[in-house]
Amino acid sequence: MIDPDLAADLLEARDSRLFAIRLLDIARRAAGIEELFACRLGDGLPEILASASTLDDVEDRAGAYVRRFHHSDPLAEARRATPPGQGFVRRIPAEAINLGAYRNLCFDRPRFAEKICFGWCRADDALVVSFYQRRDAGSPDMAQLGALAQLAMTGLSRLTQPPAPLLPELRDRLAQAYPALTVREREICARTLSGQTARAIADDLALGTSTVLTYRQRAYQKLGMRKSNDLLAAILH
Repeated sequence: MIDPDLAADLLEARDSRLFAIRLLDIARRAAGIEELFACRLGDGLPEILASASTLDDVEDRAGAYVRRFHHSDPLAEARRATPPGQGFVRRIPAEAINLGAYRNLCFDRPRFAEKICFGWCRADDALVVSFYQRRDAGSPDMAQLGALAQLAMTGLSRLTQPPAPLLPELRDRLAQAYPALTVREREICARTLSGQTARAIADDLALGTSTVLTYRQRAYQKLGMRKSNDLLAAILH
């Protein structure tokens, strides 16, 4: 289990740098982790959400991964194989990295034996938290890391969520701008724009997560949009 006081401190962090430092401190205590990297994977380049290390040059490694190496990461396959509303775990040893430059910079030089990745796939992107373990460390506590990754993704979702208008206002704006939407489609879109995940919406409305995703996708198709950011920009214009 994760120390609840440390978990509370983590979730109270108000900037990504402090969040990353606190997250790494817990990961070191729990499983001997020396470096971590969290990102959002979408259609373009990965967006760095948190990065911290006990070693030097972590910014160089993170930047090179985003600019040059993410396409060569076996993690991309795990994301493609996981449907929205589900998570995945992938342990990637150094020898599984085929691109020599990537393996040399991000594994061999810092002496990392593997990275342990936890991801959650959403409709438009995926949140991924990766923990790096050095060659001289013992066997990682996967249960601890899994609990910590879930906590980290919750905190990162909060940190990166822009302030949203209140739900009633979003309902009203959607009704005025897009009368073609059904009541259910409008409700799900409004809740999505307010920051709720598909799972949270499903729980609130007593629906299945897949049903929520179907309603949302149907609404986007009606409006000729691909993702929630397109819809938010349209109704706030």
